[in-house]
Amino acid sequence: MTQKFKTALILSTTMLTLSACGTMGTTTASSSDKSRINAALDRAAASASMSGETSQSVKLLERVYQRDPANEQAAIKYAVALRDGGQPEKSALVLQSFAKAPNTSADASREYAATQLELGDYNLGERYARQAIAADSNDAQAWHVLGIALDAKAEHEQAEVAFRKALDMWKGDPVPIMNNLALNLASQNHNEEAIEILKKAKVLAPNRIEVERNLRIISTLNEGA
Repeated sequence: MTQKFKTALILSTTMLTLSACGTMGTTTASSSDKSRINAALDRAAASASMSGETSQSVKLLERVYQRDPANEQAAIKYAVALRDGGQPEKSALVLQSFAKAPNTSADASREYAATQLELGDYNLGERYARQAIAADSNDAQAWHVLGIALDAKAEHEQAEVAFRKALDMWKGDPVPIMNNLALNLASQNHNEEAIEILKKAKVLAPNRIEVERNLRIISTLNEGA
């Protein structure tokens, strides 16, 4: 899961003054236009991301964020794009005020935790993953992040519990978490179960290089044992 951005305070103040002097209809139209533009920028960013144009996606999401830096969802989307683009420090800066707020959301806490993992701070990663789970115990991704943090700290049994909870609630492509659970089991010398999970993952995603590699390594270790 790094941001040095300034809002156009003078422009915002001017707009507020104009809205106060105008009619109710003008204020509504202005708000509607803002939402429409933000939605258009969101769509453009998603399209750029799908096309592999990561830098363009980041720039577009930055524009959405700068238009409304208090918008948590805009901040999260921008922070995730930054992290995926190899800028976890900026991602952490964007997210920290949301993650540290008194009534923070599971989304903000989870993404801040993921960013801390990217930065190599596994203790903070665990802390904010647990904070996300406290806000929403059904957040499968938060359980996954917690598992990664615990695994990195060599707390493998607790990590296994977290990975299994995440897998039970997972929606979408389960291969990444299956791969992580298998590696966790292998670290506990449960090689046969790890191999079975990786075989199932390979059926789901036959072209995933990391799954094939891990299956080969763990199978070799198991044969040697």
